[in-house]
Amino acid sequence: MINPETNRIEMLKRMENFGLVRPDGSPVPKTWKVFAEGELVVIKDYTFKVAYINESSITFEPVSPVLQRKGEE
Repeated sequence: MINPETNRIEMLKRMENFGLVRPDGSPVPKTWKVFAEGELVVIKDYTFKVAYINESSITFEPVSPVLQRKGEE
């Protein structure tokens, strides 16, 4: 999750009966963006997969475009 107040990445914990919580045990605000490894993310009309997350960075890998055959939509 990216903390918009500090612009830092915070690793979350999954707690039974509470869902995702911050390292201090407080709930994750619903307006904050949460990313997971393997998740697809669209940035400026390009699709990327979240390849790796640590406490200071997120690594994205480009995803090959899905080509449609003429007449398929």
